[in-house]
Amino acid sequence: MLAVAISLISVFNYSLYPELMDLVLLHSSFVKVMNLIITLFSLFYLTNLYLVELKTTREKLDYNINHDVLTGLYNRRFFEGIMKRSKEEKETSYSVAMLDVDDFKKINDTYGHETGDRVLAAVSKCIESCLPENAVAVRWGGEEFVLYLPQVDSAQALDVLNDFRAKLSEQEIYHKGTRVVITATIGLCTGESIADYEEYIRQADEKLYWGKQHGKNQIVK
Repeated sequence: MLAVAISLISVFNYSLYPELMDLVLLHSSFVKVMNLIITLFSLFYLTNLYLVELKTTREKLDYNINHDVLTGLYNRRFFEGIMKRSKEEKETSYSVAMLDVDDFKKINDTYGHETGDRVLAAVSKCIESCLPENAVAVRWGGEEFVLYLPQVDSAQALDVLNDFRAKLSEQEIYHKGTRVVITATIGLCTGESIADYEEYIRQADEKLYWGKQHGKNQIVK
């Protein structure tokens, strides 16, 4: 506004307050410089604010693309992309587990979907608290999860999964004063070639299905 006022005075020799014209013209250079500094600072601030907002939005978008919103675990799409890109890596032993929450439909029907969501969140937290640092946990779909344990043999994977089941049994989720009991059935398979990861997941799924048909709440290897 000051720059506009100065322009009116210096270019058009016009001012709403003629008695101040000499004073304004005397300090016009200083006011112009200050106006320029303020303008540049404002532009820098707004640009920086825009870039920060853009980065935050992009990070949220990337997170939502790669993660399951409810559980915070990786989603199936992201996991399969990683594994397909890793097929040419040096072959090394690893374990794959397919995990399914027992009687989840019954939990939803009895206690409601909100409680079902709390159960899935509790299962996910138990998984994350038990997995080795380089392991990957994936929400495969519905109440199913896949655990990828690189450089972990069958015996080590069994220790991890038993630890998970123990922590899962300690979860205290209540619905109107009634405790919701959470158990899971797990199929475990150990492989050597990343290129065959889909086959190992299929085998783990078959073992999971067998466990479901023979008592549930167990690890089948």
